[in-house]
Amino acid sequence: MDISQKKVVYANFIIRTFAYAFKRSVPEVVEYLDEFGGLSFLLDNYEYEHTQSEYHTHMALLEVCRNNGGWL
Repeated sequence: MDISQKKVVYANFIIRTFAYAFKRSVPEVVEYLDEFGGLSFLLDNYEYEHTQSEYHTHMALLEVCRNNGGWL
């Protein structure tokens, strides 16, 4: 599996766990993360984020999105 495939698998995992943690649908989370910069952050920082806990990554995504106008 190359790095881009690993990023997709990881992003899928984080999106699904984020949706579950915040009681949102997966499509809603994808739209939210895309609109407020979380998706780009997740993919751009894969090398670091995939070594962190799921909780840490969720909190980092919340911070990025809130800094860009997100409401969660």
